[in-house]
Amino acid sequence: MPICPSCGSQQPDGAAFCDECGAKLEEIAPAPFPPAAPRAQPPPTALATTCPVCGAPVMSGEAFCDSCGAKLDQAPAAPPYSGEGYADGPPSQPAAPGPPPTPTVLAGTPDATPVCPNCGAEVELGSRFCDMCGAPLEAPAPQPTPSAPTPIPPPAPPPAVLSQPTPPPPPAYPSGATVQGRLVVQSTNSTLPFPPGKTEIIVGREDPVSGIFPDVDLTDHGGDEGGVSRQHARIFVEGSQVLVEDLNSTNYTYVNQQKLTPAQPHPVKDGDELRFGRVKLKYHAI
Repeated sequence: MPICPSCGSQQPDGAAFCDECGAKLEEIAPAPFPPAAPRAQPPPTALATTCPVCGAPVMSGEAFCDSCGAKLDQAPAAPPYSGEGYADGPPSQPAAPGPPPTPTVLAGTPDATPVCPNCGAEVELGSRFCDMCGAPLEAPAPQPTPSAPTPIPPPAPPPAVLSQPTPPPPPAYPSGATVQGRLVVQSTNSTLPFPPGKTEIIVGREDPVSGIFPDVDLTDHGGDEGGVSRQHARIFVEGSQVLVEDLNSTNYTYVNQQKLTPAQPHPVKDGDELRFGRVKLKYHAI
């Protein structure tokens, strides 16, 4: 094996640069092996598969740990020789060690052989420099680029609300106002105006014997056949509303086909249909 002229470490055959210090190696022809002496054993070689300081895996022949820098050439003391296996006594030197054991692969280490990022040559696991081109193998980890914060869009303006025109309030009647308007008989189209100056209008059927003379007399407009009572209902003003009230008639009062409860006034407006018994009329405010 070639020896690095800078740090003196042994390098694998064919290496162009030292994997310990990165120095360029000179081409040195391997020296011929000397003749083996009879029963002579080579001196013991220090082996280290793991660092005695930090326990990290190291390659055979390395002088310092790649992880912590501890010196690895301190060989453990040889055990005492038992005298077995030799016919003429123990050898002068301990037996040469066998092949180095396979380095332990740490959990999480990738199975693929690492390659040089500069020339693409395969490199040994743990080497700090490429054996072929001398490029450093410990590339600095890329620093994450801080991402710019995402701008928050401004809130959308609320939709415009179109204002609806406010309808004009109904006309207000003064306190004690007189009732104005008229009733139109639907069967004959006859118009029955309200008497002027009245604060309430009584609708019914005339009965001279009892002395009952309603403001709107339906006797000649089917009142007898239609079941109209003598005092059937009253129409009056309260606040800003014209109301009609059933006076406990025999055949009831209706506003737009809705039956009224006796003694409970119900509002009416221009164009409503009023039915007293079976006589239908149309109310007009003017």
